[in-house]
Amino acid sequence: MGKRQIYVETVIDADLDRVWAATQDPAQHVRWDVRFSSITPGPPDADGSTPFHYVRRTPVHTVEGTGVSIGERHGPDGSRTSALRFATDDVLSPIRAGPGYGRPLPPAAGRPRSVTGYD
Repeated sequence: MGKRQIYVETVIDADLDRVWAATQDPAQHVRWDVRFSSITPGPPDADGSTPFHYVRRTPVHTVEGTGVSIGERHGPDGSRTSALRFATDDVLSPIRAGPGYGRPLPPAAGRPRSVTGYD
């Protein structure tokens, strides 16, 4: 199987700061992202990255994996980008080893957008 990429973009009826906060707080993140039942961050590494452990529970299987929040960038237009890297040995995981990002964007035509990509 070749490398597949996922790209999702949607308009959100919420303040950009509120969207950013919901993506960065593990307790809030699991409320809207069905890929995760829990996200447990570890202490930040010396390079500023933050490792985390994630779990996705379903009635038939529990997926566990690890990840690292590599960093974030704030753009002059108000955009923000959070870069991540995921890993798991579970062949049933919807998240395989690879990089991803989340990026809430300032309003276009009046409403903020949220963009997510994953390789």
